Amino acid sequence: MPTDALTRADAALPLAGGSRGERARRRMAHALDWLFAGTVASSVYGAMRIGIAGIFLVRHADWLRPWVYLEHHRFVRGLMFMDTSALAPRLRSPLVPFLTLGDTTTHVLVYVRTGLSLLLLLGVRARITAALLALVSYLLFAADRYRYYHHLHLLYVTLFWLALAPIGDSLTLTRGLARLRARFWPTAEQPTAVSLRRASSPLWPLQLLRAQALSVYVAAAVSKLDASFLRGDALRELETAWVLKGAVWETARDALGYGGVATFSAGTELMIALGLAVRPTRRVSVLLAWTFHAGISLCMPVYSFGAQMAVLVFAFWPKTTSNPA
Repeated sequence: MPTDALTRADAALPLAGGSRGERARRRMAHALDWLFAGTVASSVYGAMRIGIAGIFLVRHADWLRPWVYLEHHRFVRGLMFMDTSALAPRLRSPLVPFLTLGDTTTHVLVYVRTGLSLLLLLGVRARITAALLALVSYLLFAADRYRYYHHLHLLYVTLFWLALAPIGDSLTLTRGLARLRARFWPTAEQPTAVSLRRASSPLWPLQLLRAQALSVYVAAAVSKLDASFLRGDALRELETAWVLKGAVWETARDALGYGGVATFSAGTELMIALGLAVRPTRRVSVLLAWTFHAGISLCMPVYSFGAQMAVLVFAFWPKTTSNPA
């Protein structure tokens, strides 16, 4: 992927002339440069890495139980998937045939998963750590289909995308320690604290993360463009099952009705997707997305989905250089 900005001369290269194949290749190269060429502040990748790692650590354990009760604490005690004490016969249904893991193997993988998430939070070998964390997490998933959750699948896919990004270029433990050494114990051979700061990184990995966020909103909105949903049938059923509840839900229901809330949610998701795709409205759309997910979280249990999307849409907040997209 290109990492340097387009120059005026590059941008002015003619797309006409030559054979049809050559013209098609030039158009493709121009389109790729238009989408992916440029740079962005390195701290963006570091902040997203810390956000996703923090969410991972909170969602896969009950560390916060003494201070705040979260939705997954209803069924997670200690580290997630660590409890294998159910009496035989236990129902297991591996996604991959014959991949049933024993208790010892499961416990080892859970400890490895926890260690990798801590290393990712600190930025230690960040890209490799993110990839291994996603692989181990999917292995635990594949061993039993009853462990599957949509929002965890989204979290693990995000880890794979982060593994392609320079997430170890800023806000890491090793860089922090190196800057402290350079500041307080400088030597002739050591770089200065200022030189250890990497101001910018390639834009193209951020564009992939942005594409993932857009795909979530578009898919969610399109799935709601159904007559039954737009009438509010699904919302009525969720309310009957005590999934939708609380003062925010009751206020919205009373003000708009079931169909109105359904139409509003589908329209808001489409609006967020369109707003994020256009540079002038990106930051407003980020704020709208954060507000939208906060409202959903106050109405129904979505576990860590709202926090994950908050981190993903943050990819649209920073300014980029030399990218006309």
